[in-house]
Amino acid sequence: MTRQGWTVTSPLESERFAWLDTISVPVQKGWHALFRANKGTMYAKNALNGVPWRHRVHPAIIIWPLGAWTTAALLDTLDGIASRNGNSQFRASADAAVAFGLVGAAPTAVAGWADWVDQYGHQRRVGMAHALTNITAIALYAASMGLRVRGMERRRTARALAGLGYAIVGAGGVLGGEMVYNLGVNIPHVLYPKAPVKWADVLGSNELPEGTPVVVDFERVPVLLLRHEGSIYAVESWCPHAGGPLNEGTFEGCIVECPWHQSRFDLRDGHPVQGPAATLLRTFEVREAGGRISVKPSFEASDWPPSPAPPAEHPALAP
Repeated sequence: MTRQGWTVTSPLESERFAWLDTISVPVQKGWHALFRANKGTMYAKNALNGVPWRHRVHPAIIIWPLGAWTTAALLDTLDGIASRNGNSQFRASADAAVAFGLVGAAPTAVAGWADWVDQYGHQRRVGMAHALTNITAIALYAASMGLRVRGMERRRTARALAGLGYAIVGAGGVLGGEMVYNLGVNIPHVLYPKAPVKWADVLGSNELPEGTPVVVDFERVPVLLLRHEGSIYAVESWCPHAGGPLNEGTFEGCIVECPWHQSRFDLRDGHPVQGPAATLLRTFEVREAGGRISVKPSFEASDWPPSPAPPAEHPALAP
């Protein structure tokens, strides 16, 4: 019998960690209520998801606290060595680095919550473990900072707490990396299959009435076509956030809303106008001639390697 190989987050799948779901569900509901309270909070979530910039905010600003605390770890080490000779030249800089990291932890955490709130299942559970790990690290750094401002007598304890916080935030980073690289959180959900870069006749002109979305199959890729005000738009029908079927969503002119997590896209160029998705839809050139409609991939990196060929039918599976 084949069994799934071990990964860093495999232990979190067991029932021993079901308590993480007990925490995750109400926390997720709370963040959802906050982010969907009004247009202002929705706009804030879009910004935190990176929709205006089409790039996630959380991984971009994580360098703020991590960089500060890495600097603090170095300066604390130098301070420990220098203090043996009564030298305190590194202390003020070390304290400033710890404080600067704490300031940066707040926006970094909020951006992380904005990305996590749309997850589910195992990804949600691992995300909560990631958050609790980082919260523990922040608490240790806050305690360290409290001791630092009190004076010299607890300096060694303050350095120890910061060192422990640095180790724990590293563990949190491992979980965060696992979420992205192995669990595929907040990366384009569907990379393959990929349509070949060629024109393909997919539909008759009379089969695409005005304002009615139609999905066609192009080499195992579902392509969503919409005729709107005389123009034809074509995009991949999978939502890049979690693979939701866009053809089952709602349409307002050239805007489509995913039925799963309410990401919205402009079909004219595939760009997201509302998160949680921050990745563009794959788009297709459209050609209409002789009563037929043809499409051809036009998205970025359309020259990637072709998708794997479908497996040949096994004789034992033949009817």
